[in-house]
Amino acid sequence: MTDHDINSPTVLLTGPTRGIGAEMLDRLIDHPARPRLVLLARDPHALDRVVGRARAAGRDAVGITIDLADLDSVDAALQQLRDRIAGGEVAAPNAAMLSAGAQFGDRRGTSAQGIEQTFAVDVVAQHALVRGILPILAPRGHVVLMGSGTHRGRAHSFGLVPSPRSAPPEELARTDRTDRGATRHAGGRAYAESKLALVTLAHAWARRAEASGHRLNTYDPGLVPGTGLVRDLPGYVRWTWEHVMPAMALLPGASTPRATARHAIDLVMGDRHADLHDGYVEIGKVTRPAGRTFDRERQEELFSWIEERHPDRAVDPTVSG
Repeated sequence: MTDHDINSPTVLLTGPTRGIGAEMLDRLIDHPARPRLVLLARDPHALDRVVGRARAAGRDAVGITIDLADLDSVDAALQQLRDRIAGGEVAAPNAAMLSAGAQFGDRRGTSAQGIEQTFAVDVVAQHALVRGILPILAPRGHVVLMGSGTHRGRAHSFGLVPSPRSAPPEELARTDRTDRGATRHAGGRAYAESKLALVTLAHAWARRAEASGHRLNTYDPGLVPGTGLVRDLPGYVRWTWEHVMPAMALLPGASTPRATARHAIDLVMGDRHADLHDGYVEIGKVTRPAGRTFDRERQEELFSWIEERHPDRAVDPTVSG
């Protein structure tokens, strides 16, 4: 093992088996810093494949299964990570890219804990991951959350996704059992509202990260047609998304999985914006999220709501404040 290998950073990545996450993994495998990889994904077979691919390329990689729609699974994954760090199998992460998320066709489904599925995966699970990762992050470590331009409004999704409302968290967590055909925009609005909530919540976590000597930023990949994000939507929508809409990558505010992954890993690894904290990076450029995400009362409302409803998963005192 060379000195370069010994000093290689450890990077945690969620969602490495498909879409933008898979492209991020490719960038990490090719990165000159030769990062050691901790890969978290839901499908154990797909996870085994990407871990094997990373190892075949000479990277030190481990895989941990996780289901973001089940907080018990999130807790188990975090405990496994802590155990591996304590046992010396894995070094404390220097950076964590939380890229995994989901969009659904409606608001009818729930997580294992009974929370509306989009809000559960894209907000509650991300909160649980940050809460679990910060206490074990290496000194001056960096966490990046996956934002979305949909949080700003319909125009930022080329009119594809309805504009979000700043609804109370208990409303965002509630399902809508109305027939899907009668609420064909419900899934898109749930996604936009969850991303608005996550970008808002990121500011609350950034304050806590700073208090523990870490950085936290949000990355907006832009509109990236062709990914598996819409796999729960009707077949004709998926076909259009995968085979027609990738041409939109030429437009401002849109990108390809490979291009946006490059910018994301530049941010994660500190190759660009190395001193940025509580920032919002959109396809490689530092921009400003929607003004309403800076409402501190709203930030703490979201933070407290998640904590109060899961007291057995209370925030570690080292990152509270």
